[in-house]
Order: sequence, then C-alpha cells, then structure tokens
Amino acid sequence: MSLPPQSSHVSGLWVRWVPFIAFCAVIAYYFWFVNSLAINIPFQDDIYDFLQFVIAAEAAESPVDAFKEWFKQYIDHRTNTQRLIVYGTYLIEGEVNFRTLTLLANLALPLILLLFYLSVRDEEYRWIFLLVSALILLSLRTPILMLHSQGAFAYYFVVFYAFACMFALHKVTLLKFVLAAMLCTLATFTFAAGQIAWFLGLTSLLHQCLVTGRRSLMYPAIWLLLAVAVLMVWRAGFFELGSVPTPDLPPEQYKTISASFPDLLVDPPLHQALARYASWFLVLLGCAVIDSSTLGAGVVGLVLLAVLLFVTVRFYKNDDIRLTLCCWFVVGIAAAVSMGRAMFGIPDYILEQRYSFFATVLMATLTLLLQVRFRVFKRPVVYLIVLLAGMYWVWSYSHFESLLQYSLRGRYADFNKGLYSVIGKPQTESTGIVNAAISAGIYTPPCRPFPACETPPPVD
Repeated sequence: MSLPPQSSHVSGLWVRWVPFIAFCAVIAYYFWFVNSLAINIPFQDDIYDFLQFVIAAEAAESPVDAFKEWFKQYIDHRTNTQRLIVYGTYLIEGEVNFRTLTLLANLALPLILLLFYLSVRDEEYRWIFLLVSALILLSLRTPILMLHSQGAFAYYFVVFYAFACMFALHKVTLLKFVLAAMLCTLATFTFAAGQIAWFLGLTSLLHQCLVTGRRSLMYPAIWLLLAVAVLMVWRAGFFELGSVPTPDLPPEQYKTISASFPDLLVDPPLHQALARYASWFLVLLGCAVIDSSTLGAGVVGLVLLAVLLFVTVRFYKNDDIRLTLCCWFVVGIAAAVSMGRAMFGIPDYILEQRYSFFATVLMATLTLLLQVRFRVFKRPVVYLIVLLAGMYWVWSYSHFESLLQYSLRGRYADFNKGLYSVIGKPQTESTGIVNAAISAGIYTPPCRPFPACETPPPVD
C-alpha cells in the first residue's frame, strides 16, 4: 500500500532534506572552525619538510638540482606529492603561507565524504548515512593535526588517495585502471604506509577476476608490474634511519618514559615485542571513542577488527567491495604504524596524538559499510545511529578544544619570542631555516605579538 501524499512528504523531509542540510552544516562548521584558528606560523615538520625544501628549490642552480631536492626523503617517508602542492601554492601566492596550506590539507576530508557519496548514492537513506560519517570524520578527535599543514597533508590525503584508488578500480576499465595507478602512486609518495594501497588494489582486481568473473587476469598482472616499478622508484636512494627511529615525543615526555620503561630502548624478548605490537595495533584501531584507557581502546579495536572480518567473509562475493577495501587499508596503515613506532613508545601516546585519526576514519567507514550491508540499520534504528554520532561529535569539540587551545598558546608564545622549535632538532637550526626563508622573501610571518596585534583597537 502506498503512503498518502502528506505522509510521503514528511518521510521525504526527514529522510532526505533534513539530513542533507545537516550534512552540509557539519562540513560548513568544520571549515569555519579551521579557518578561524588556522595561522601562518610553521609548526614542527612544516619547517624541515616544506620550508627547507622551497628554500633549496629556489636556490638550485639547475632543474636537475631542484628535482633532487624535491625527491629527497623526509625521515622515513617520501612526501613528494605534498611538496608539489606546497611549491605550486608558493608560485601562485608568492610566498609559503601555512594558513593556506592548512586549509588545502583539510579539503581531503570532504573529498573522502564525496567518495562515500558515490558508494551510497542509490540508497534511499543516503543522506542519513553520509551525515553519520560526516559527524564522525569531521569531529575534533585529532585537534592538533587539523592545524598542522604537513601532518594534515600526510594523514588526510594518503587516506583520500588510497580510497579514491579503490573506487577507481571498481568495475575497472582501461581509463579507470590508469587513474587508479596514478592515485596509488600519489598515496605512495605522500606517506610511507601509502604503499599498502597497491596490495589492496591488487586485491580488488583479483576479486573482479576470480570472484565476480568480470575481468581477465591481465589487469592484476599489469598492476603487479606497476606496483613493483613504483616501489623500486620509491626505494631509489632511500637510506635507513637506524633500528630505533627518532621518537616524535616531547623530550621531557621521552625522558620520563625512558626512565619508567627502560626496556623500550632495547630489543625485548619475542613475546614482549609481539605483545607491544599487538597493543599498539589494537589501540590504534579503537582509540576514536576512548582517550583515557588503552585497555578500553584496545577492546574497541578488537571489536571493530572482528566486525570488519565478519563483514568481509560474509559479503566477499558481493559485487561492490569498495568500502570493505577502504576499511582494510586503514587497518593496514595501523599495522604499519605499529611496526614502525611501537618499539619506542607506550600505547598511551596514541590516545592524544595524531595517530587517532586512523581510528576515526575506520569508524566512519565501517559504520557506513554496516548501514549499507545490513537492513536492520533502517528507520527507526538509523535515527538512533545519527543521535549517537551527533553525541560523539559534540563530545569531541567540548572535550578536545582545550587541548587545541593549549597547543596554539604554545605556538603563539614561541613565535612571539622569535623561536621555531622542532622535536629532535637544535632550536637554533630550525629557527635559522625560518629566518632564512624570511630573508629570502619565501615566508612572511604575521605581526607580533600574535594574535593580539591582529585585533583592531577600540574605536573611541
């Protein structure tokens, strides 16, 4: 029996228009928030990865020398993709402006939501589904990362490039294959763990060959050859940083951890190493909703992993596995980060730092996947999910804004003293790089004392 016209109108209002307006409002509020706090002051890796590169590229005597500067590794990453963006904005604006770069880096998040839309555009409840993902993804769970241009480019865009690669490979054609390979290459040269996208891309193509029978084995064979070639280029001239990399911890925190946990600095027995890797991995997956307990975050991570594994096995014959592959990419990144960082930090560090972004992405993507796959997530249950996502969004802004303001006050104080600090580097060296950029006209700092100097005087 069809619904009466008035009932159909009310249904359309709450299923379509209200969620759509709320979805747009969440995005608008996020960028208003970022725009209101973004500052043109370099922070940490901004100095060595971006500013020093532009200085060297401008001073290069030939295009070959400039290329060498562009291709240099940064710590254990290749960041060539964002360096192109940085240099491009420098040529357009005539300076390296970190406020502009921060806003550009945050554009990756609505682009991820655009990909989500492509996967649910035929669903009746699409705007409700997308509203839930937006409330989770555009929360304030990683407040410091959102205002750190170098970190935001690496974390946000590696996810976008990899997700876009999975979407391009869906029902692959020759043109989409080429586009996917380009996106996968961008992910590889954005963040070291972006290399995992090649494996997930191969999985997508093998699924289309062996499970759905839609494509020939030529596609995965060529993909494998391209992956080997790109990864060989990635390794060209790459040097190892040592068995124990420099920790991205404040010196005082690192000293405290070293004194309390001296075994972090030595090779532990195998069972202890495996336990540490596992704890890091599970906390990384589950810390989106918990920031006070590694045990609680680890339990949530284990539950999310079990749910993802169940959905993967239950629906592996489904024609569309894009969201499933995206979830596994995040799991792969969590594993890679755990392998690279677990030996010099305890899992508590994850709860307050940028690594929690991956847990947020996993929760946003997995929630969307569950709503699409299981019909139980329909009205009225779907509205309960919206309510929970909304509560999470409100909690994140009320809970983490103080941490963001504390970080900004520290950045203001250092800037007003003429200091530019980078963890693990001599302050005179990092400050010298910024001053050299100022002298060369590459970077124009704001007024001092900041931000008081930007407030207009009261009118008499």
